[in-house]
Amino acid sequence: MAASAFRTSSTLLLHFPHSSHRPSLPFPSSSASWRRCQPSVRFMSTRVSAAASSDARTLQEGIAGFYDESSGLWEDIWGDHMHHGFYDPDSDASGADHRAAQIRMIEESLRFAGLSEDPAKQPKRIVDVGCGIGGSSRYLAKKYGAKCQGITLSPVQAGRANVLAQAEGLADRASFQVADALKQPFPDGHFDLVWSMESGEHMPDKAKFVNELVRVAAPGGTIIIVTWCHRDLGPSEESLQPWEKQLLDRICNAYYLPEWCSTADYVKLLQSLSLQDIKAADWSENVAPFWPAVIRSALTWKGFTSLLRSGN
Repeated sequence: MAASAFRTSSTLLLHFPHSSHRPSLPFPSSSASWRRCQPSVRFMSTRVSAAASSDARTLQEGIAGFYDESSGLWEDIWGDHMHHGFYDPDSDASGADHRAAQIRMIEESLRFAGLSEDPAKQPKRIVDVGCGIGGSSRYLAKKYGAKCQGITLSPVQAGRANVLAQAEGLADRASFQVADALKQPFPDGHFDLVWSMESGEHMPDKAKFVNELVRVAAPGGTIIIVTWCHRDLGPSEESLQPWEKQLLDRICNAYYLPEWCSTADYVKLLQSLSLQDIKAADWSENVAPFWPAVIRSALTWKGFTSLLRSGN
């Protein structure tokens, strides 16, 4: 998993890599931050074939359908935040408050990005790219008194996020819509904080994804990306091991994910743009306790009855 944040003064990238041991998942966990030197940004462009365009549409439809069907179940068991929790390495998380760990993930990402606690320097306009049901947006809106706009491919998620914002008295500060993260409906340089919490792994074109994040970020703003990555390749490696590719293929098929990339790949993309202060950190150990907790939660009575209601 990876996270990144950048201020067009600086950007932070975080992802979560795996160890070299065979039983481990080929996820990387790192963080990076970088700063844009100037308001102008160089963008990469590629020619997309008709077949690639069709594949992208199929992927988008699959992602939207997946979250349309699963978001209610996740919310019922886990609440507002559809992302990993953050834990101390090697801690016994069996009795941990996992919802609190999800909040800690948000706070650790903000800390790593170096966001100021000075009210005069805090973000006032935030975009949540891949917003889920708006948990991060509502949290950040309350924390900073900011206006947040979230985008998702799922109409069910966008609708639910707006309902929750209304219920929490945040309708004037948090709004959500269906939109493509690779073609965001926002003007250039609009947001002080560009936030992407575990959505980058769904992006079929990582260069276009990063370019869009940079495009909508204001000069002096911050970008934070937390996303799933595979491990960085060694100096003598040209690709992952066959068993790693097979495992990733299974994960991709289950969660509608395109081809993965590494933390190093993200850093190269960021370095190719007008950014400064790029940093990266591995958070694999910090997120490792989360999935066992997810599995245990599905075995509780509440989890069982939720699965029955979902028809799965």
